Amino acid sequence: MTLEAGLARLIAAEIGTAECHEAVLCVMRHGEIATAAGGLWKGVPVTADTPFLVASTSKLFVTAMVFRLAGDGVIGLDDPVAKYFPKELGRLLRWHGEDLSGRITVRQLLTHSSGLPDYFEGRRRDGTRLADSLFACEDMGFGLAEVLGWVRDEMSPTFAPGTGRRALYSDTNFYLLTEMVARVAQRSPAAALKHMVTGPLGLEQTRFFQPGDATLPLRLGNRVIEVPQALASMPGDGGAISTARELAQFGRAFFDGRLFDPAFLGQLADWRRVFFPLQAGLGVLRFHLPWFLPPFQRGFEFIGHSGISGAFVFHWPKRDVIVSGTINQMQSRSRPYRLLVKAALLAGA
Repeated sequence: MTLEAGLARLIAAEIGTAECHEAVLCVMRHGEIATAAGGLWKGVPVTADTPFLVASTSKLFVTAMVFRLAGDGVIGLDDPVAKYFPKELGRLLRWHGEDLSGRITVRQLLTHSSGLPDYFEGRRRDGTRLADSLFACEDMGFGLAEVLGWVRDEMSPTFAPGTGRRALYSDTNFYLLTEMVARVAQRSPAAALKHMVTGPLGLEQTRFFQPGDATLPLRLGNRVIEVPQALASMPGDGGAISTARELAQFGRAFFDGRLFDPAFLGQLADWRRVFFPLQAGLGVLRFHLPWFLPPFQRGFEFIGHSGISGAFVFHWPKRDVIVSGTINQMQSRSRPYRLLVKAALLAGA
């Protein structure tokens, strides 16, 4: 059985089960690409070139841009973030009455070790979450002032910046990184992405979402979540769109070190536990299964990123394989990882 035939069987098993309406896989190995897709979009079969929302997979684009700017000497990973926000960050993180906002570094944002609460899924003091409002299709636009206001006035930090090996996955970290990139590059986030990532790679369908962009619908169970203003408000932490093919091409370039100084690849493995089996590294996530758990293989780890929409792009270093795709479903967040493992096993056989 060919790799594409195997991927097609995996996709066929996903479509129609647990509210999965569309699914796509793309695998790159030994310079070759294999794809499979299922489902219909506007009456047309979904393919590896169909655009979809990649959610937090967007963060990997931001990481590439930060590395590019750091390699150019424009920023330093150990710079205090306040250097790039001279007026905005005061009292953003108060710990036991002390304002520690000035201690937060660029590196801590990348590794989710800043202690900043998550403006998107974190709870405010009244128990509400922005995520719940958006999942209820209460669309809203927001900017840096609103995000900082929520974090400063309505949420509490989990720990002081850089405490031990602690990490809290927080969209706030990458919201700030996206704004920092835009300020340093003196371009909008969209223009910075095109200049440093999509332009050099010739990616034509990968960009930060804007209302009116045609993508697969964002699904939560059998409901379609329409929040175009919000998606446009969170470009680098959750608002990019791409295709399975272009995500794989980007992943290949990222892990080959073609978008920035490849020396940064040696710094990725600053692993901090987020929740099993995910760990946060320097701007990346590590999906790692111990050898004593199925599929019982040593070195079974993937480095890359995933998103709440069911999208992902990961590198399997042991086999030098890139796997990307989506199940286009926010329900059952472990499901994309199971599909990733199955596709990787086919590719590595």
